Amino acid sequence: MLRALAGRSDSTGVTEVARTTGLAKSTCSRILSSLDDLGIVERIDDAGRYVIGSGLRTLAASGTPTGRLRDLARPYLRELAGRLGESAALAVMDGGEGLYVAQVATPGPVQVTDWTGKRFPLHTIAAGQAFMGSWTDERIADYAADGLEEFTVHTVTTLVGLRQRVGEVRRTGVAWTVGEFSEEISGVAAPVCDGDGETVASVTVYGPDFRFPGDADTCEIERLVVETAKRVGALLGD
Repeated sequence: MLRALAGRSDSTGVTEVARTTGLAKSTCSRILSSLDDLGIVERIDDAGRYVIGSGLRTLAASGTPTGRLRDLARPYLRELAGRLGESAALAVMDGGEGLYVAQVATPGPVQVTDWTGKRFPLHTIAAGQAFMGSWTDERIADYAADGLEEFTVHTVTTLVGLRQRVGEVRRTGVAWTVGEFSEEISGVAAPVCDGDGETVASVTVYGPDFRFPGDADTCEIERLVVETAKRVGALLGD
């Protein structure tokens, strides 16, 4: 079924997939729906047409011959954490959620939790909102259709609010969250794109809100995070 979608310049309908694979149309529809939930394929319209999703590209990137993306990215995360004095991390999409796959901390009396291996709702964390910057308006609406879980009083819980946030990501190239997953944590993130321009991960920096970003130059913080995300993305072409 994935081969039926791969290598095409346009989207593919369930009927075409059924014809190519020899499977029943109902079977194809059910499997494609499950793959869509996992981000492996993406439904792009109400007619039920699909394209390969970013989740499959993330899986492909994690199996590069030179090592996993997280291992390749770790030196860059370490450099970023050292320059900003806060934890730096790499997150990927895992189904309909985000997943932290690497985190580098810096010495200090107050540290945030190591979230490596933890999943999170995309709308609650800067790393998740960075992913959404490449989404269509329809996909954003689908994500919010069942409601947006409220973690704190600052969490975005409406479609209008989420669209405003995503609009900022599209305009600036970064996402900021302040006390939205945890009231004590602020974070900033930028998308990591592969050679085709697809968002496959996000680089994020976060710390206690009493000191991050504090009096620091937020423009410089954003520049360093975006620069690191681009350097990590360049690894996918190696």
